[in-house]
Amino acid sequence: MKNKASILKSAQDTIELEGQAILNLKSLLDDDFVNATQLIYNSKGRVIITGIGKSAIIATKIVATLNSTGTPAVFMHAADAIHGDLGLILEDDVVVCISKSGNTPEIKVLVPLIKNAKNKMIAITGNKTSFLGQHADYVLNTFVDKEACPNNLAPTTSTTAQLVLGDALAVSLLELRGFTSRDFAKYHPGGALGKKLYLRVLDISSVNEKPQVALNTSIKEVIVEISEKRLGVTAVVEDQKIVGIITDGDLRRM
Repeated sequence: MKNKASILKSAQDTIELEGQAILNLKSLLDDDFVNATQLIYNSKGRVIITGIGKSAIIATKIVATLNSTGTPAVFMHAADAIHGDLGLILEDDVVVCISKSGNTPEIKVLVPLIKNAKNKMIAITGNKTSFLGQHADYVLNTFVDKEACPNNLAPTTSTTAQLVLGDALAVSLLELRGFTSRDFAKYHPGGALGKKLYLRVLDISSVNEKPQVALNTSIKEVIVEISEKRLGVTAVVEDQKIVGIITDGDLRRM
């Protein structure tokens, strides 16, 4: 059984290897990345992202990121595509195929069908000379020296590279679109992010009772008002205008 030191060493080696692979992506960026980004930006259609195996899982995350940052995207599993799902690709859509090897059987069947439909195709692959790389309009290179898996088999470093390149594509597109935090809030109203970006005073004031007292209200009644409305404060109102506030802290200091 591995001891503590060897477990930590394994984790550290994985992080170091994948981190270096991410940094190496910078040197692999070329005009194809620029052209692919501009193709998507100028497209009147959506982005259809497809893959098989672990690449398909990465594709779903990239789709989610694009959708939340202003670029409409749809996931299409490569295996399902050749069994009917090709019908979701419309005339102006841009197709992104993700495959480490670029030579998987499903990809080899799918690529000619996409080309026959005259859709533009972008490849995200670690093998530029593969079947996919040779038939794509633009190739985004995600080559990695080795997987973090000690057997160099399980997709680890390669899928990290795919994910990071997808993020780079999404960020480049949102900057081209001038996408702002207000735009992001429109697509992401839920959760902590939504509250941070989207929630306004009006959104919560309407669901809370509004404690208020008059200038001649007794202290006892003020205490009751603050306690019942459970906001720790009450407005002091005269002629329908707020002229002051009283907090529970004010009452404790009396």
